[in-house]
Parts: sequence; structure tokens; C-alpha cells
Amino acid sequence: MKQPAVIELAILQGKMLARNVSFWSVSLLIAGLSMLVFGYLFKPDARPFSLAVIDEDATQTSQSLTAAFEGVENVTVSTRSRGEEMQRFQDGKLGAVVILPHGFEAGLTHGQTPVEAYFDASDPVRASLAQTTVAGVIEKFNQQAIPDRAGAVIDSRSQGTKHVRFIDFLTPGMVGMTIMWTNLVVGALMITWREQGILRRLGTTPLRPSTLIAAQAISFASISIVQSAIVLGMGALLFGVELHGSLVFLSITVFLGIMAMLGIGYAISSFTRTTPSAHAVGQLVAFPMMFLGRSYFPMDPPGFMRPVVNAIPLSHLNDALREVVNYGGGFGDIGVHWLFLLAWAAAGFIASSLLFRWQ
Repeated sequence: MKQPAVIELAILQGKMLARNVSFWSVSLLIAGLSMLVFGYLFKPDARPFSLAVIDEDATQTSQSLTAAFEGVENVTVSTRSRGEEMQRFQDGKLGAVVILPHGFEAGLTHGQTPVEAYFDASDPVRASLAQTTVAGVIEKFNQQAIPDRAGAVIDSRSQGTKHVRFIDFLTPGMVGMTIMWTNLVVGALMITWREQGILRRLGTTPLRPSTLIAAQAISFASISIVQSAIVLGMGALLFGVELHGSLVFLSITVFLGIMAMLGIGYAISSFTRTTPSAHAVGQLVAFPMMFLGRSYFPMDPPGFMRPVVNAIPLSHLNDALREVVNYGGGFGDIGVHWLFLLAWAAAGFIASSLLFRWQ
């Protein structure tokens, strides 16, 4: 039984990509070296951390203290409900939780008011940094806001959480970065085929553009899936990185990430005319996305950059991968990320199909 044209093309393209060692090995080598360097030589666990402030008093004084925490550099402050924040703390997503209890403002007029503060006992380095930060903010608040009163004191409580090491954070980011670099190349490949006359010859056959694009997508996706498995396997074997979530959710996330990056790659081939220009545009897209997409480090972008960071596909791919790998997240945690990746994939493939040309 004869195989469909799309499968035959995908197999042929896959063999060509497999033989091109530099194509599939460079991005894998970058990811592997990054994991080795950061996993063995550096221990950046004292990285910027997230802190939750739960204001149960909702007075002007308690709001002033919350604002003081929000002004601390390298600390991301969230203000959800007590139940949500304590769950996030248990999941290892927060370095500390500070609770301003009911009667906080009134208590300051009569003496010292305790502020509940939970710190992650399973991560001594981050806990120490968080304790120093919280103590410094409250001391400064006492001196500036209420200099004539006893002020707030810290009721410190250490509690074990699901500890996420830096290498645990880094490994999913390397999967996302590898997916990005591998699949953006498809744009330059398409233009190379056009320059060499391969597309012109294919255009004289009954082959449809959608079939060609689908075949290339299958071959590139196959390479990316193998690379992702290698990176995750390296993390597990060398550093003990565990998959806490569903393998099905992980597979869907990887697949949607591949489709999103392929969509961008095909869109690049539609708007550029030469291979060097396609490579240049690809790098212009990839390098900012690699750093803004939180591949290596957590990042709280300034206000004017936040919409950009929250829109780029690599941010959603890396965040979804970490939710599944590090925290065992379910659909409720990653559904929005999937929608963004699906939107990027759809936009890229639709644009490339509409603008496709054989020569």
C-alpha cells in the first residue's frame, strides 16, 4: 500500500535533517552546556524570588507596608487570597508569605503588632535571602511610617515546601529554547529550497503547498521531540530533575510549542527573499525571545515591557513546561499558555499558506 505523499515527504525530509548534524546538534549542545555550567559550576539559588503579601487589614497603614514590599528590587510581589498564596507557597513557587492580620493598624497604636511571615525551610539560601529582605522592609517601614510607635514585628515561621532548585527551573527552559532554535530554521530552509529551484520543480507536480508544509512540520517536530527527550533525560540522569506532572500534558505542551515556533519560521520565509536575510530575521527574533522568554532566569519585567514578555510564545512555552515538570500543574494551570501557543501556530501557518510562493 502506497504511503500518502505527506508521509513520504516527511520521511525524506527527516532523513535529510538527520544527516545534517550541525542542524540538530548545535541547539542541543547549547542546552546541554548550559545545564552543565549552571548545574555544576554555579548554584544561583539566591536568585530573585517571589513573595506574597496578604493584606487582611485593608487599611491605609497596611497598604503602605504592602507598597513598601512592592518597591523592593529583584522581588516579585503577588497579592492573591490567603488560600491561593499558601498553596503556591506549599508548591515551592514563593520564597516567603507575609500576612498583615486584621487589626494591624489599630494594634500599632497600642504597641508592637506581629506580622506573620512564612519562609521556605527546604531552601536555606532562599529562606535566608527572604528573611533578610522582609526584616529590612519592616524595619524601614517602622522608622519612616511610625517613628513614634513600637511598630511591627515579625512572627517568623519556617515551613517545608516542594523545593525547586535552579537546575529544576533551568531544564524546562532549555527544552523550550531548543524547540525555538530548531524550528525557526524552517524559514531559512524553505528559502534555500526556493533559491536552489527545488520548490519550482515541486510546483510543477500536483503537490499542494499545504502538503509540503505539513511534511516539513512532521520532520522538524520529530527532531524536536527527540531533542526534548534528550534534554529532559539529561536533567533526570545528571541532576535528578523529576517530572511531577502528567506525561500527556508535557507531550501536548511540547507539540504546541513546536507548532508555534514552526509557524513563526514559516512566516519568516514568507516575508524574506534570501537565505541570509531569513537567518538574520530569525536571529533577530530568537535572541530577544530567548532572554525575555525566561529560558535561563526568572524575570519580572518593567511595566512597559510586560505586555511584550507576556505575548511572546517562548514565555508561554517555558511557563507551561515548568508548571508540568516542576509543579505537576494541570489544565487549569497551563490552559492559557496552550491557547497562546495555539494562536501563534495558527497565525503563522495561515500567513505562510496565504503568502506561499514556489519561486
